[in-house]
Amino acid sequence: MVVRPLLRAIIMGPPGSGKGTISARIIKHFGVKHLSSGDLLRDNMQKKTEVGILAKSYIDQGQLIPDHIMTQLMLNEIKGLDQYNWLLDGFPRTVAQAEALDKECHIDTVIDLDVPFETIKCRLTARWIHPASGRVYNLEFSPPKVQLLWHHISLGSSINLHQIYAAGSGAFEFQCCRKRGQLEIPGH
Repeated sequence: MVVRPLLRAIIMGPPGSGKGTISARIIKHFGVKHLSSGDLLRDNMQKKTEVGILAKSYIDQGQLIPDHIMTQLMLNEIKGLDQYNWLLDGFPRTVAQAEALDKECHIDTVIDLDVPFETIKCRLTARWIHPASGRVYNLEFSPPKVQLLWHHISLGSSINLHQIYAAGSGAFEFQCCRKRGQLEIPGH
């Protein structure tokens, strides 16, 4: 009997480059396990685990989560996937994270998405994330089903948002270029 080697892959690219969309297609067509650092962080924060609480404290201060925390979180999850083909999304992001991963695993392939900045900017200005569920919406091709009100919000010199959508908790987080914030809908 021939034992097939396991695939160890990484997908990389800036926010809005299509990592999530392409990862979903790879998972569907090739049956690999998908490990997203963002999904893992949101899950840990929602469950209020020790790592989740620590990560949230950095995020609330507008800081990046330190390499050693992200590395520990991801490597612990990867150990549980040792019998599966897998695709990493959002990890590693730094040289220190890459070096730590390299010590633990042999990576077979890296998918590096090269998308023009103008395309990314258009995608991110239309991206909304529902914090309670982690669902990602795009106002142009995948909007939330419930439109509550129209409003104009100015975010300094960054961008103007003209629509506020809400579902569930009544709040959407938005990501736009290098700015981040959260919108709360009054009365929800």
